Amino acid sequence: MNRGFSLLEVMITLVVIMLVFVASARISVVTAQSGRYSEALTAASVLGHTTLVRLKGLPCESPDLESGWHQDPENPIEYGPGQYYRFWQVSAAAEGIRSDVHVAWDEGMRQEARNFGSFVELEQSGCPHISLSGIIR
Repeated sequence: MNRGFSLLEVMITLVVIMLVFVASARISVVTAQSGRYSEALTAASVLGHTTLVRLKGLPCESPDLESGWHQDPENPIEYGPGQYYRFWQVSAAAEGIRSDVHVAWDEGMRQEARNFGSFVELEQSGCPHISLSGIIR
């Protein structure tokens, strides 16, 4: 009569249990990373939108609405989960003044977001960023 489990059955059961725990740990890590990224993206969206609204409220003669690339003098901005860097590009459009607002953030140890001289530099850096556009006037 067979009373109990063989060593092979116990080892297989332990391997299956280990795989379940490893998979659940991996899911937890991915969930935490996704949560941090979505929090940073939301904060960047808020900063970008408030900048667009602020630019729309400025008089046409404002230095912030001169054609070209602008860096926010408040950079880096401490907001929510990290540091953010705001930039905007102003150009003429058929409908009025076009403003493209870009918000970049340091992801962990990156320090590239500090001083971009153009949108091309921002794109080439690999820093996470968002871009919002609007017609001011």
